[in-house]
Amino acid sequence: MGKHRNFAPCVFVPFRLRDQLSATATVYDVSSYADHPFCTLSPFWPHGGIPVPGMIRTTSDSVEGIWQGLKLIDGKIAPRYFSGQGHKRGGKPRGHQFGDKLLKIVEAREKIYRVSYEWMLDHKADPELIDRFLSQAFEGVTQYFHEVSNNGNIGDPDEGWAHAAVLAQYLNRRCKTV
Repeated sequence: MGKHRNFAPCVFVPFRLRDQLSATATVYDVSSYADHPFCTLSPFWPHGGIPVPGMIRTTSDSVEGIWQGLKLIDGKIAPRYFSGQGHKRGGKPRGHQFGDKLLKIVEAREKIYRVSYEWMLDHKADPELIDRFLSQAFEGVTQYFHEVSNNGNIGDPDEGWAHAAVLAQYLNRRCKTV
């Protein structure tokens, strides 16, 4: 079994706590309000060509478009959300459509949101940006990632799940496999 390289962890920080970090901490805002190129890591960014989980040969321009478009509201999904920059959809969803199954929120986060977001990171995000985060981790720099959400817990259905938490988990997993 090979030896893994040491790395400093990438950490999700809730929006409400971001100002409590040390002034010398390495902090990245990866929200849609962030400076370029960090805003491109937002699920709202229209990368184009992101496969829609559960829908063969269907793609979306954004991860948020997938998430909103697959919500079942008033008995319908809304594939129009797959086009353009992601935006929120009004109404109370009964769940998320995944093929012929209707998923509850936590399962949908795992099978739809995480899958779509990580596919975007692997195939659409700027590889130099991802490599920069990985290089800093291997150099021993703890990096903190935030956006506008406070929820880093996939199992908390009462608040939107922060994509910054998914990003930090993804980067840590990548570090473990190098």
